[in-house]
Amino acid sequence: GVLLYGPPGTGKTLIAKAVASESGANFVPVKGPQLLSKWVGESERAVREVFKKARQVAPSIIFFDELDALAPARGGGSESHVIESVLNQILTEIDGLEELRGVVVMGATNRPDMVDPALLRPGRFDRLVYIGEPGREDREKILRIHIRYMPIEGSTIEDVVDMTEGLSENAVEDLMLAVGAGRHVSVEDLRGRRAGIEVDGDEGLRRSLRRRKIVDLLSQQKIALDDPARTRLIRKIATETEGFVGSDLEALGREAAMLAMREGASHVNATHFDRAQEKVHATMNERLRQYYGRVQQHFKGGLPKEIQPPEYQ
Repeated sequence: GVLLYGPPGTGKTLIAKAVASESGANFVPVKGPQLLSKWVGESERAVREVFKKARQVAPSIIFFDELDALAPARGGGSESHVIESVLNQILTEIDGLEELRGVVVMGATNRPDMVDPALLRPGRFDRLVYIGEPGREDREKILRIHIRYMPIEGSTIEDVVDMTEGLSENAVEDLMLAVGAGRHVSVEDLRGRRAGIEVDGDEGLRRSLRRRKIVDLLSQQKIALDDPARTRLIRKIATETEGFVGSDLEALGREAAMLAMREGASHVNATHFDRAQEKVHATMNERLRQYYGRVQQHFKGGLPKEIQPPEYQ
């Protein structure tokens, strides 16, 4: 099993989904608290059903999100009988007589030090992977994803949206497909090709839908379109947002768009993002970095034997 740990908002759940998607495995997500029930035996039955379902649809990945809520360390005196029973049932399913053929178990937590050590033994969650805060280049990539459909002031995409006014969805698709996959194009190239496309009888796409269609087609066809205004803005934001994780950057883009909407502006500009940064604050700070640095050192290569309780050695 693999346990992803790190600060909140860094994309641990998204990574697990991507692993399932890239490997072609079925994804069986389990949120920690959803298995817990006040009725006797129901929580254990829910755990058995999760593993049974995963075996039936193998190859599959069982993903336990918020694992610290589902399997906190025993012996602290605060855990309930239900949580202890659920933990025992999970251990039984992972180590059970019925082999987990074609089933991979993954988990995610912000607090690996709160997860019961029995789960971190070899053969269980014995691969611990730290998912940390993104660097500047990573923040640029994350921003590109979250603001790809956003009307940025001065963006080349807006020029393409303008020139395709009146075109139907099929006509927009024909224009982008005519460019050819993997090409590097300019607005002038597209304008020349647009001149050869007649407006058909179909109703033209709304501006927002045209923008979305164009961005999707550029991505699908791997067409590189020079967009200096968008690139400059993304680099500026990425430089100014040290300590922001993926969820912070998503919230920043959403806040900037809302500020533009309240003004009645048709495009989002750098000023909107500057004002948004006054409202959206970074998750990471020096205290958190030091904490996760200690946790990362503590769990390097799994749980060190010398700090395991005697009953788990």
